[in-house]
Amino acid sequence: MSLGRAALPLSLLAALVVACTDAPKRKPLAVGGESEVLVVMSKGHWEGEPGAAVRQVLEQYMEHMPQPEKRFKVAQCAPEYFASLLEGHHSVLLATISGKVDSVAVISRRDVHASGQLLIQVAAFDPETWIRMMQREGGPIAEAFEAHQRQRTLARMAREQDKALVSSIEAAHRITLAVPGGYRVMKQESHFTWLQRDRIVSGSGLDHNVIEGLLIHRHPYTSDSTFTVPYLVALRDSVTRAFVEGPDPGSYMIVQRAFEHLDLMPSGQASQLDGRFAYLMHGLYGMQGAKMGGPFVSLSTVDEDRNELITVEGFVYAPQFNKRDYLRELEAIVFSLRFGAKASS
Repeated sequence: MSLGRAALPLSLLAALVVACTDAPKRKPLAVGGESEVLVVMSKGHWEGEPGAAVRQVLEQYMEHMPQPEKRFKVAQCAPEYFASLLEGHHSVLLATISGKVDSVAVISRRDVHASGQLLIQVAAFDPETWIRMMQREGGPIAEAFEAHQRQRTLARMAREQDKALVSSIEAAHRITLAVPGGYRVMKQESHFTWLQRDRIVSGSGLDHNVIEGLLIHRHPYTSDSTFTVPYLVALRDSVTRAFVEGPDPGSYMIVQRAFEHLDLMPSGQASQLDGRFAYLMHGLYGMQGAKMGGPFVSLSTVDEDRNELITVEGFVYAPQFNKRDYLRELEAIVFSLRFGAKASS
């Protein structure tokens, strides 16, 4: 009886088996939903005070949003179920509460079970010590997950970018920006560009319009006092009053500073952009003379070659939907700002 092809010699077959065994295994790509963090913690601790400490950090409400929205979507699984698809989640908080741990510590590791994964382990001898550690390090832990998820979104934006539009921005402003497909130029001036994407999104059985906008503006840089919230808010208002009209005749975009007795002034903080100083601002915008508004994010830095302040902003209008994931995508685009070589003077 013929097998139709010659059998491999045993020596060659053995060599192939060794080669396949010795070859490094490629890790799968990390998975998981947008803005999601997987917490690996026993059920008893999750339903007790350690779980409450985690939720207090990761489920705190975001500032400067029109309605309450939690910072992250938090999912939990017991350590014995952290395997297969779950161990490949892109953002993992691993709670180790045991008398056998070597030391009380927060350890951050990347690509442990999947490529593109951030795993942060919080280890302590007992629940009380663990809770104190989580309360003390919760801010940096949340910021680390925030930055990691921004990088994931940015990598996706880079794959989806509109190359022609990216080139036109580089020519106009001597910067590169990972703008995805669907955006169009609404207004172009020598030191200002307004880009916008309008999409129809289904929700509650109806179709609704969602608007995402990007603003790029440049100004002479005069001093470090530029990097304050009052200065940048006034600067933004001067730009949007001149160039960003609203839906009704005579209306224009403004920064929301207050509503009745509520202080809505944006918040700002120092940040880093590709190794250079930058200033990040979050706030709410509205329309003078029209009913329209939502959250915005703004990033400002200095183009030292031209001694110019450059600001890139993203804003979203989606009254029927939560804004968190839209704003996170815009924030990733804003943080993609890099200085290029081509530009008109």
